[in-house]
This record gives sequence, C-alpha cells and structure tokens, in this order.
Amino acid sequence: MTSRPLLYDFPTSPFCAKVRAALNLQGVAFDSVDATSPRAWLRLRREADGKVPALWLDGRLVADSTTIALALHARDAAHPLLPASPREHGLCLALTTWCDDVLYPLGLQYNWLDPAHGPAVRRRFPQGPVGLLMWHFYRRRIARQLRAHGLGRKTPAQHRQELDRQLEVAVTLLADHPFLLGEQPWLCDLALFGQLRFLGFAPQARAALAARPVLGDYVARVKAAVGWRSAMRTPGR
Repeated sequence: MTSRPLLYDFPTSPFCAKVRAALNLQGVAFDSVDATSPRAWLRLRREADGKVPALWLDGRLVADSTTIALALHARDAAHPLLPASPREHGLCLALTTWCDDVLYPLGLQYNWLDPAHGPAVRRRFPQGPVGLLMWHFYRRRIARQLRAHGLGRKTPAQHRQELDRQLEVAVTLLADHPFLLGEQPWLCDLALFGQLRFLGFAPQARAALAARPVLGDYVARVKAAVGWRSAMRTPGR
C-alpha cells in the first residue's frame, strides 16, 4: 500500500502554497510537517539542501515546487496540471517562471527585509536558540539572493514602482478570462495565487493589492477552484 505524500511545509511560503494547491486540485490526500521544526529543518538541510517545499512522493523526496508539480502532473493523467496544447503548455510554464522569478523577489523584499514587518516574520519560527538560528540563516540567505538579483540594491521607491508594474501585468493578463489561460486554473494560476497570497502578508504590498480588487477576486476564484485547504500537521517529524 502506497503511503500518503508527506509535505515539508512552511505556512507562508508561496511555493508551499503552490504545491498544496496542486495537491488539492488533484484531490490528493496528504500529510504535512512544519519545516521549521528543528528535526524537520535539520533533515531538509541534510537531504534537500534546506529547500522548502519538499515532498515525499512514492518513496522519494522531491524538492522545488515546479519539479513537484511536474511529478504530480506526470503521476495523474486524469487530473493534469498543465494544458495539453503545446502552445498553452509552454505559456503555462513561462507564466509560472514569471511568478516564481519576478514576483517572488518582491514578496521576499516586502516580507523579510521591510523593517516594519520583521518582528512578524520572526514570530513564525520556533522560540529558543534553534528557531533564532533558523531565522538568521534564512534572512541572511534572502538578503544575499536579493542583492545578487538586483532588487536588494534598489531604493524603497524603486521597490514600489516595480511592485506596481508587475501587479498591473497580472491585472492585464486577467482582463478577459477568470484564469490566466482561460476558464480553468493550471499550474501558472497556482503559482500566481501563491505569490499574491505571499505579498498579501506584508502591509505595504497588501495595500497595493487592495488597490486592485480584480486580484483579490482572482485569489478567491483560485481558492474555490482548488478547494483550498491545508493538511493537518504532523509535528516535529
């Protein structure tokens, strides 16, 4: 008997949200474990280079949200996560990359490096020395990533200009259809949903989203389409 998939999850991660939405859309029952628990974090550092999400699927550990989604897509032909049309298949992957590579750095900037939001992020990690170590580890790594990306060298005013520009792209893409590629959600929608949800945790980015109600309506549609829910957590696994 095949065991249920086990997701190493971080509740606010847009990539974890993307994977949870994919599992929900396919109707896959799964368990999840808090990736910030010391035991889980140490195991991920050893087996998946610290990457979250990571999913135990059919006896192997798969890391990276798009890699996980592609594995789920290949596993269940009855519930595809990408369109069959070659053109739309390619567009779906390109839009997924836009979400992951362009919107995500903005979410990192506003969630992790905005001083006004820093205490809220710290509270998401366990109390005690291990939790503090984890928080410092991720914050340093994110600061390096954003500096290498270029966003970390820009001013707050430039961050807001970039955020507004990219949110307007999303509004334009959703002008004629309920989802990015038509009448049903695909992987690109799960990716965009995760990134918009992530941006919404940070006060400044949340205000930018609130000024564009079409995006709030879209997030609600994706939630309804995938039957949005989180799995019961298995503590400290």
